[in-house]
Amino acid sequence: MSDLLSKSTNRLDTSTLGLLNIALPISIGTFVQFLVLLTDNFFLARVSESAINGAGNAGLIYLTFGMLIFGSATGIQILVARRHGEGNDALQIRTGRMGLVIHSILAVALVATVLLLNQGFLGRLISSDIVRDVFEPFLTTRTWGFLPFGITFAITAYWTGLARTKLLLIVSLTTALTNLLLDYAWIDGNLGFSAMGYIGAARASLTAEITGFLVAVLVMLKVEPRFFKLPKRPDGVVIKAWWAISGPLMGQLLLTVGTWTSFFFFVEKVGSTELKISHIGRNAFMLAFVISSGISQTTRTVVSQLIGASRTSDLTPALKRLALINIVGVIIMSHGFILYPESLARIFFDDLQSIASMSRTFSTLFIAVIGFSISTLFLSTLEGAGGTKRAFLVEMIGAGCYLATAFYLTSPIPPISTNDPSIVQYFPIEIIWRVEWVYFTLIGLGSLLMLRNGKWRRGLESLS
Repeated sequence: MSDLLSKSTNRLDTSTLGLLNIALPISIGTFVQFLVLLTDNFFLARVSESAINGAGNAGLIYLTFGMLIFGSATGIQILVARRHGEGNDALQIRTGRMGLVIHSILAVALVATVLLLNQGFLGRLISSDIVRDVFEPFLTTRTWGFLPFGITFAITAYWTGLARTKLLLIVSLTTALTNLLLDYAWIDGNLGFSAMGYIGAARASLTAEITGFLVAVLVMLKVEPRFFKLPKRPDGVVIKAWWAISGPLMGQLLLTVGTWTSFFFFVEKVGSTELKISHIGRNAFMLAFVISSGISQTTRTVVSQLIGASRTSDLTPALKRLALINIVGVIIMSHGFILYPESLARIFFDDLQSIASMSRTFSTLFIAVIGFSISTLFLSTLEGAGGTKRAFLVEMIGAGCYLATAFYLTSPIPPISTNDPSIVQYFPIEIIWRVEWVYFTLIGLGSLLMLRNGKWRRGLESLS
């Protein structure tokens, strides 16, 4: 296993096979996570509609705050990749070590913040009492996951920056398989355990994250024990570079997922069935994310390493290969949205009306995921080049338009079939989900405009 982090001066392979070797472990790990989400939804849907809706909204809140960790980790990844490309081993490991310290502090702060906000404030965003009764205890349990989650991401960011993504696969598979097993045991009460219902899902996720953290630490101790030789004092050089890159990314990702989370709170006011369809649609969206997550992380690493190594002539060919892999992969993973949406819908619904509505939403989602696959490549290129402030600006514009569109589409409309003002009607859920078309169009165009002059090839921002 130690060979995976050896020979750190090796030239980055930007052939199609080389890029796949970086991206596939990330995508496989994400696919396993998708299976976990699908299993969560399957078991929670059997508990009750309020269980899947309350747990789903709590999961979105957890994901929203978790974007601060992911944004910080992405910045560490970009910095490690740049130092690796420059051949600066000393600054590379200093970046990784300081990232571990930063993430430990950030994780503790997130636990304290979310536990405080969950003392009624977040619950008041939910109009249904029975959904709120699931939401609050579920979120309390999940919040403790920030501790292992934050430290694990500091470790995996270092590996990703070095393009040693096979190590990530070990951690993600362990985490996902633990979650799957405990979901089966704890939600319905199997393998000799008592049924815990929705709280069993929360405990399963927390336990899985702890397990993944322990595996990540053991693997890092095996392949590069010097990583844990923490600095005796804050490393000002690293912190300055980290904040310049990660600060905008943390704001950008918090805004991205926070905006998306608000969409589900808007939909909750439209109806319970519409919210259930949306949570299923959210998890189905993971089919596209399976591919695009691997490609976007690979893009950041490749762009940053190539710029650091002054191999700018290799950038465009590498990005073209990544774009082709991305779009083909997304179509393969989400083709069912168009070819057999009704069969997918029947997995989660029994009544014909809900099945038809879910099927139409899948068709809307197919167009959205194609837009996602294109826009995420442009945005990741901008981020990998160090242009995280520009990426944040693009995100602010896209998120603002997204919120305005989502608010409009989830607002009551005049009754079509009657003049009775007491009847409240809304756009169908498949129309409401077209807000994703607006968002990804703006993100793609905005990122493309930021890249149009070609300066990104030299690194938009100083990482010194």
